[in-house]
Amino acid sequence: MTQQTKQSAQSTHPSFFVLILVFFFWGFLAASNSIFIPFCKSHFNLTQLESQLIDFSFYSAYFIGSLILYLASAARKVDILNKIGYKKGIIYGLLISVLGSVIMIPCVNKEKIVPIQETIHDISSFQVEQQLQTSDRQIKIRREKEADTYALLINSDAAEKYTSNPQLTSAVAGGFTKDEAHHVYAATFTKANLEKVVTVLDTDYKQTVTFGYFALILMALFIVALGFSLQQTAANPFAILLGDPAKGAHRLNLAGGINSFGTTIGPIIVSMLLFGNIKGGEEVSTDISKINTLYFLLIALFLIAAGIFAFVKMPESQDNEAFESSPKATKSLLGITFMFVLILMGLILKFELPFFIAGIVGIIGILFYTKMASAGNSEGWGAMKYPQLILGMLALFIYVGVEVTIASNLGALLKHPGFLTPTGLAESQLDPYASLFWGSMMIGRWTGAISVFNVSKRTRNVLCVIVPFIAYGVILGANSLKGNDISQLYPYAICIVVQIIGFFAGQDKPAKTLMVFGLLGIASILIGLFSTGQLATFAFISGGLYCSVMWPSIFALSIAGLGKYTGQGSAFLVMMILGGSLIPPVQGGLADIPSIGIHASYVIPALCFAYLAFFAFRVKTILKSQGIDYESAVSGGH
Repeated sequence: MTQQTKQSAQSTHPSFFVLILVFFFWGFLAASNSIFIPFCKSHFNLTQLESQLIDFSFYSAYFIGSLILYLASAARKVDILNKIGYKKGIIYGLLISVLGSVIMIPCVNKEKIVPIQETIHDISSFQVEQQLQTSDRQIKIRREKEADTYALLINSDAAEKYTSNPQLTSAVAGGFTKDEAHHVYAATFTKANLEKVVTVLDTDYKQTVTFGYFALILMALFIVALGFSLQQTAANPFAILLGDPAKGAHRLNLAGGINSFGTTIGPIIVSMLLFGNIKGGEEVSTDISKINTLYFLLIALFLIAAGIFAFVKMPESQDNEAFESSPKATKSLLGITFMFVLILMGLILKFELPFFIAGIVGIIGILFYTKMASAGNSEGWGAMKYPQLILGMLALFIYVGVEVTIASNLGALLKHPGFLTPTGLAESQLDPYASLFWGSMMIGRWTGAISVFNVSKRTRNVLCVIVPFIAYGVILGANSLKGNDISQLYPYAICIVVQIIGFFAGQDKPAKTLMVFGLLGIASILIGLFSTGQLATFAFISGGLYCSVMWPSIFALSIAGLGKYTGQGSAFLVMMILGGSLIPPVQGGLADIPSIGIHASYVIPALCFAYLAFFAFRVKTILKSQGIDYESAVSGGH
C-alpha cells in the first residue's frame, strides 16, 4: 500500500492544521494593505497612484513567481513543482517570505532627515491632497483642491508658538482657525507664499522633514509575496494530499474560510499596531517602525511552519505526468510580460498613469489576439486554444483587480472631506470599514462553502440565510474586541440580505451566479457613485460581498472542457492575479486628477463588474457550442 493510499484511509494529517496557518497569513497580510496604503501615503508624502504601488509590488510577485515556475518547467520539459514535491515547495516559499520579512525591518527603519527648506520644490509639485509632515509630526503642509492653494495644519498642543508668529500669520490668508474634529489649527496660503511659509518654519523653528525609503519597502514586500506565490501554488494540491482525497474539497473550504478570517482581522490588527486603541477622529502621531512587530511575528511563525514541514513525514504526490509544452502560449505570456516591463518603464520615467493604461490595454489586446489566432490554428497553443480560458484569464485579471482596488482606495475615499463625514475620517478610524470589506469576502465564501456539504436542499436554504449573519457576527465581534463602535456597521445588514437573495437567484450554478453578482456589483458601484455618506460607503463596501464567490465561478467556467490541459489552464489563470497589481494604480491615478477625484474614480470598479457580467453571459454560449453543461461546472474556493 502506497503512502498516499494509507493516508486516504486515515483522518486528516495533523500538519494540515499548520498548513491552514499559512492560508491565514496570506489573507491577513493582503488585507492589511488596506490600512498600510493610506498610512504610507501620508508618511511618505505620496500621490494616490504612488500609494497603490504597494498592491503593485504585492500582486505582481504572484505573476512573476508563477511565470518563472512555468518558463523553467517549459525549458526543462518537466513540472518543477511536481519534481521537488509540494512539501518542499511550501518550505522554500516560507523561507523566501522569511527573507522578505527580514529585509523589511531595516527598510522600514532606514530614513534621512533634511531641513524643511530643501523640500520647497517637492511641495510645489504636489498633487491634490498630497501632504508633507515635519519630523516632529507637529506640522503638515497639504495641497488643496483649489488652484495653487495649500493648507498649513498645526497640532493643537503645539499651535500657540506658531499662530502667534507675525511672519507666519501674514503669509496665510485669514489667519488660523481651530479644527476641533482633527485637533489641529488650520490655515490656507497660496503657492506664491509657499517659500515664505517654509522659510519661517526653517529659520525660526529649525523644522526638518524625515524621508523614508518607500522603494525599499516595496522591494521587501515583493519578496514576501514571491514566497506566497510559491506557497499558494503548492498548498492547494497539497491540502488534497493531507487526508482522504474524497474530502479534499472540504479541507480546501476550511482553509479558504481561515484565509477569509485572516483578511477580516488583518486591518484591525495592523491598525492597532500603528495607532493603538485610539478613539475618535484625532490625527494620531505614529511611527512606521511599529509595523516591525508584525514582521518579527511573521518571521517566527514562518520559520516554525517551515520547521514542522521539514521534520514531519508527510505524503507526497505520485503525479508524474509530462509537462505540456505550448510554444505559442508561451509567446503570449512573454507578450504580457513585456507589457508589465513597459509599466515599469513608466514608473522610472514618471509617466505612471499613461503607461499603466497602455500596459493594461496591451494585455487585453494580447489575450484577444490569442483568442483569434488559436481559433484559426490551434496547434501549439495548448490550453489557450480554448476561448473560455482566454476570456476567463481576462475575467480573473479583472476580478482580482476590482476586489483589490475597491479596498485599497477605500482609505483615501473615507478620509476625503464631505464623503462619509464633513471633515473626513482619520487614519486611525479606517479599520472598521476595511475589515467590513474583507469580512464581506468571508461572508460570501462561508456561504458558498455550504454547497460542498451533503445536506438536504431545505437545510442548505436555511444555512444560506443563517451562515452570512454568523460571519457578519464574527466581523462585529472582532471590531468590538478592538473597541470600535460597531453600531456604525449595523445598516450593512441590508446589503447582506441583498447578497442572500443573489445566492438564491444564482441557484448554485456558476454562470448564473457570476451573472447575478456581476450585475449586483454594477448596481452597488453606481449607487455609490451617485450618493455620499453611509449609503455610498456601504454600497462600495458591498462590492466585497459580490466579489466573494466570483473566483470559483470564473475558475470553473474557464477550465471546463480543457481535458489534459486543465492543469496548464489553471496555471495560466493563477498568473492573472496580476490584475491586482495593475488596476488599483489606474484608479489611484484617476483620483489624483483634480477634475475626477477619489469619489468619481470608483467608475473603474463599475467597468470591471460590467466585464465580469459579460463574461458570464458569453461563456455560456461558448461552452454550449462545445457540448459542455456549463451549469454543472464546479470549483473549489479561492
